Amino acid sequence: MKRVLLTTGGTGGHIFPALAVAEELRRQFDNIDILFMGSSTGPEKALAEKAGLYFEGLPVSGFLGKGAKAVASMARLVLALPKAYRIIKAFAPECAAGFGGYASFAPLCVARALRVPSILHEQNAIAGVSNRLVSRFCDRICTSLPETSGFDERQVVQTGNPVRRSIIGLGMGQRTFAGRNVLVVGGSQGAHALNMYMVEILPRLKEHGIEVWHQTGVQDEEMVRRAYAEQGMGHCRVSAFIDNMAQAYAWADLALCRAGASTVSELCAAGLPSVLVPYPYAIHDHQTFNAQTLVKAGAAKLFAQKDLTGDVLFGALYTLLSAPQTLDSMSKSALCLASHDAAANVVRQMQEAWTDRREQKKARG
Repeated sequence: MKRVLLTTGGTGGHIFPALAVAEELRRQFDNIDILFMGSSTGPEKALAEKAGLYFEGLPVSGFLGKGAKAVASMARLVLALPKAYRIIKAFAPECAAGFGGYASFAPLCVARALRVPSILHEQNAIAGVSNRLVSRFCDRICTSLPETSGFDERQVVQTGNPVRRSIIGLGMGQRTFAGRNVLVVGGSQGAHALNMYMVEILPRLKEHGIEVWHQTGVQDEEMVRRAYAEQGMGHCRVSAFIDNMAQAYAWADLALCRAGASTVSELCAAGLPSVLVPYPYAIHDHQTFNAQTLVKAGAAKLFAQKDLTGDVLFGALYTLLSAPQTLDSMSKSALCLASHDAAANVVRQMQEAWTDRREQKKARG
């Protein structure tokens, strides 16, 4: 393959698997051209360009909502189709891969119209709206989990959830636990509830010498940064977004996170023990399902947000940080769940879809 279209957007949970696949494509194919297409207003533009990928943005937004909001979303989608068509036809990809999110809908529809072989990757156990709608246009559907609903089973291949190589590499070495470093990551956009509970327990964290690296999301960054400074913890790293997650995972003894599919996959690949607080408003409550998988394996502790208090959170963090042997056991359990070959598996499906289409063309003469 010489030219490939990757499309997704909205949140890191969709974007990071796509970036991991882009990384694997470059590793396997010299001089491959990759076009990354997503929303013109989402975080994917900055992330794709930082990874050295050519990016094209579309004026699209999510499908969910009612009334005027839903009508506006559909109108933007319709307007995006001609632009996507012009760009994709000019680029002439040999294969397309979508990773979910509303931004992937128009590009995959266009790929079908242009007869470009396409694959779809679904990170969660229950397929998202966009992926369910567009799956009928795709040659193959790759899933992270063995049981994923919403698709024609004849199209489905379990590949695992792609993780960037810099994070996979962390699981290859020996992890040691200092029992003092907590990484707080509320997903790529932050988590207000986790931010507020962390601010509440800062005095106790300081008292016990616990260090924090905190991804806040854009909206809470200034408030959280000010709270750390007021508690004499201004040296702690606080930012809206962490650019180098591999460095953050390597630094941490324990993570406090939401339980999105990509977050969970990265925790497992890095062998990082975690306290998981699933986002309570996720569609189909898929984050709770993700978290339970780690809990059953002994790799994480799970707390529903409705049951969480500052006291409960501090107790959970302090208990685990005070037990290096427990952290070590949780780390090994997380590594057992890791799917290190997921990106290569997805690339294999892309290559096979491309090869199958070539053979079909030859057969037709």
